[in-house]
Amino acid sequence: MKKTGDWLSRCPDCGFWASTLSSGGGTGIGGLEELRRRNNEAILDRLEQHGSLRGKRILEVGSAWGWFLEAAAQRGASVHAIEPEEANVALSRQRLGFEIEHGFFPQDLVDRGPYDVVVFNDVFEHIPEPSKVIRAVAELLAPNGMAVINIPTSSGIFFRMASVLDRVGISGPIERLWLKGFSSPHASFFNENNLNKCVQRNSNLKNIDWFPLVPISREGLHQRIKATHGGVVSAGLFAGIWLLSFALPWLPADNQVAIFQAPA
Repeated sequence: MKKTGDWLSRCPDCGFWASTLSSGGGTGIGGLEELRRRNNEAILDRLEQHGSLRGKRILEVGSAWGWFLEAAAQRGASVHAIEPEEANVALSRQRLGFEIEHGFFPQDLVDRGPYDVVVFNDVFEHIPEPSKVIRAVAELLAPNGMAVINIPTSSGIFFRMASVLDRVGISGPIERLWLKGFSSPHASFFNENNLNKCVQRNSNLKNIDWFPLVPISREGLHQRIKATHGGVVSAGLFAGIWLLSFALPWLPADNQVAIFQAPA
């Protein structure tokens, strides 16, 4: 790994990015519910192209407010989760009645499966030891089980633009993408190539699907920006991102989903 700054490093061979930021539990920011729910349905639709979810055991790592669990249960899946934020655990248990364990994956997980699907929705990039996590997932999966990794990628347009700005001394955008200063910043940024290599090195899982997700929704965008910026900066960012959102379907995707499958 080659250092690119005080807290960032990049592998010159594969393009993997890592930070020294300390990550823990986090409650996220506002303005994301509509986008998250839409993307959850897109992920579930894609999973069902590989087989019905009815009766399947699903584990979500980092379930937050339980939106994905709720959508999966509506399709007949048996859902389980582990979540580090105690308030989120209580909310999901009370509001939805789901089995949610409190703690960090994999060390605090009590129910060891096997699971038909293990899902990471905007969680994998927060985990400081991805190799260890991949090995743990492979041990939990049933034969033909699937691992779903939904992540922001370093090949996306926002990451590329932020990296260029950082090189000329404008560090705000790259710090925001890494969630620097938040309770749960990013530990890594993968792309399709180096994520596949990481999984192949640490498990017998095989990549069977890879597809983009919409990273920005105009609904809730103002609330999302206000959570981290105020005043003139907030107004400028909102206008710029709102306009850019119309072009995003034709630009390199910042959020992508990989599906890996265990052997039969």
